[in-house]
Amino acid sequence: MPAPFQLRTPSLDELGALAELGRATFVETFGDLYTPEDLRTFLAGVYSEKSVSEELNNPELHFQVLTQEEELVGFAKIGPVHVPAENPDPSAMELWQLYVRQEFLGQGLGKKLMAWAEKQFAARKAADIYVSVFSENERAIRFYESHGFKKVGEYGFPVGDQIDLEWIMHKIGSGRN
Repeated sequence: MPAPFQLRTPSLDELGALAELGRATFVETFGDLYTPEDLRTFLAGVYSEKSVSEELNNPELHFQVLTQEEELVGFAKIGPVHVPAENPDPSAMELWQLYVRQEFLGQGLGKKLMAWAEKQFAARKAADIYVSVFSENERAIRFYESHGFKKVGEYGFPVGDQIDLEWIMHKIGSGRN
């Protein structure tokens, strides 16, 4: 029987493993949509150890990782709204990323990460919660809809020279009066 999954805050010592997890989950999910050059450019910018280190050291961003026997298998990141949402409330927050390795999908790990994120949003009294999702990622769209999110907008998300249609999804947080 496999070891249980552990949910915890990553340490700076794990930034290489966290960067690798980000690259791996992005490639597993979206890698076949891009030219090798566009994919390489995107991954080098978003999931370099330098970028991940800056994010781990940013007090406005909060991470959780899921591990199994010390192997990182998923992560979530929350912070202030950075998608082009229309007039977000000052207390609004965003689920920046929620990824789980393909081999672990269907085991409720996304729900564990979402439960952590929702606790964080509630503790911070976020009036509104946003997430952006690739318009063709039907599994993720269904997941977010099952957690109360609804599409409220769209924007172009660059991956190298390719621009993808990204949905902005929103739900009312517990901090709404």
